Amino acid sequence: MKEKSDLATQADREATIWDFDGTRRHHIRAGLRMDPVDRLRWLEETVDEMRRLQGLARQGTTVR
Repeated sequence: MKEKSDLATQADREATIWDFDGTRRHHIRAGLRMDPVDRLRWLEETVDEMRRLQGLARQGTTVR
């Protein structure tokens, strides 16, 4: 079973091209690897982060 996992990881690395479509595929694969609870946790964390950052660029605030 380990060998199959290694092949999938290697294929992901080789197929990851960081253009728009490659990034989209990466996000889709990451979502498919998560169970529903993890996806919800990720969504909540992402929304909290976006709310924290909202409007900071307009104010000229440095994002840390």
